[in-house]
Order: sequence, then C-alpha cells, then structure tokens
Amino acid sequence: MAERATIVIEEQVAPTDDAQLRKRVAVMSGRLEDDSIQFSGTDAMAELKALRAYVGKRDDLLSERRQILSMIGRVTSRSSLLPFEDGIDALAELMTLTEGDDRPAGRRLGDRYLYAELLGAYAAIPGNSASHALSAEQYGKAALMADHYDGYSDDQRAGVRQKQAFELHEAKRYEEAYALNLDVLARGEKIYGKSHPNLTTVLTNLAQNLHAMGRKQEAEPYLVRVLAIAEAENDLETVQDLLFQRGVLAYELGRKEDAKSFMVTRIDRLRAAGEEARLATAEEDYEELLQRIGE
Repeated sequence: MAERATIVIEEQVAPTDDAQLRKRVAVMSGRLEDDSIQFSGTDAMAELKALRAYVGKRDDLLSERRQILSMIGRVTSRSSLLPFEDGIDALAELMTLTEGDDRPAGRRLGDRYLYAELLGAYAAIPGNSASHALSAEQYGKAALMADHYDGYSDDQRAGVRQKQAFELHEAKRYEEAYALNLDVLARGEKIYGKSHPNLTTVLTNLAQNLHAMGRKQEAEPYLVRVLAIAEAENDLETVQDLLFQRGVLAYELGRKEDAKSFMVTRIDRLRAAGEEARLATAEEDYEELLQRIGE
C-alpha cells in the first residue's frame, strides 16, 4: 500500500459568501472520501465548525448543513483527539433533518450507524452508561434502513442487529437483547450453517444474556457450541477462554468436579502449547476455584 500524503487544512475562518461555503464543503467532502491523504482531525473539525456556524439554520443551505453535520460525525470517529460529544451532537442534529433528505441511501445509513457507534463508545466511559439505550435505539433504526439498502449483505444486516443486541444488554435490557440475538443466530445459521466460526460471537452473547437473566442452565449449551467450533478451528485462545467460562458456570451451577475438570483441562492445553503467560493466569484461576470450593 502506498504511503498516504499529509495535507494541511488552512481555512477555518467564516466563508465570505455562499459560493465560497459550497466550495469549501465540496473540498472537505472530497478529502474525507480520498483514502490517499491524511490530515489533522483537529484542523478538520475547526474548519467544519466554521462552516457550520456560517450555515446556521438557513433553509436555503439545508443540503450543505446536512453534509457538514455528517462530516463532523465522520471526522470525530476517525480522531482519538476529538471528544465524542462533537460527533454525537452533530449527528443528533442531523437525525432531526431526515425529512426530504435526498442524499444517497448508503450515506444516510452510514450516518445513522455511526451515530449509534459513537453513542456506544461514549457509553463505555464511566458515568455515561445511559447512552447504551440510545445507541441501541439508533442501531435498531439503522437495521431497518439496512433491510431496504441493496448495498448491504444479509451478513451485514445481521451484524447491525448484533450490535443493537449488545447495546441492549449493556443497557440491562436482557430479555430484548436475548430475543434479538436469537434472530441474529437464525440469520447467521441460514447464511453459514450451524458450525461456522462467524457464529461464535452471537452464541457467546446469547449465553451472557441468559446468565444475566438468571437462566444459567440454559446458557450452557451455547458455550458448548462455541467450544466445539473453536476446537474444530484449532483456535486455542477461544478454547482456553471457553474452558474457563464453562468452569465458572459449572461452579455456579453447583457442579464442583466439572468446574475443576474444565480448569485443569485449560491448564493442560496451555502447558502443551507453551503459552506461558496464559498458563500462569489459568493456574491462578484454578487456585482461586479451589479456595472457593474449600480445598
């Protein structure tokens, strides 16, 4: 891959007139679509905010306003230096301007998806957990849009719903997350069959949904399926993690010998593979289990 060229964004002052505004909006749009260049996210945001301030709420510049708000969201998502609030606020405003929005369907869907994504990332910061529910709502709206967008595959449509279910779980709406993940699993099995590695995430999520609802016994078959898939793929990282999860669940279900067996098997597999770092963790986990059991 060729090295990306770095450009400097020098504007950032108010446009002198509407013609210059439109020119600068077009230039920024081209920059965001050009994968061969890179630029400062901070400078790009300053330019976009200058353009946004000029546009205000003028009806005759509504098209440009939508473009600017969309670009603010995209620049925010690409820069670790910019606060999530910049993109979230811009995209929240954009979502109020959907009537008559004749931009390409892929762009409108991308904005909705990005809004959900930024909300989910923001919600992961301590103190912001309330945003998980709004993220789930926006992923749900994106999923409905995706159903009518030919540019998405069935796998991508399921992926949006899987993200929605994750945010529902984080919002502690476990029953809704579980129902949605069952739908995602059915979609995935239709596309890939019942034993494909692409199903491991949703199977794990279903187990977590059930565990959170207190239906621990029902969670186990999903972990069994994930472990079988990982074994077939020689995916030791997932295998050792699932052996740990199954050990913890067996302990919680009162099956102490099963719990010990899973933990010992995990240790044996990691020792045989020479995974020293993970082995040390596995041995510590086993010692903790023995202490809990009282041995």
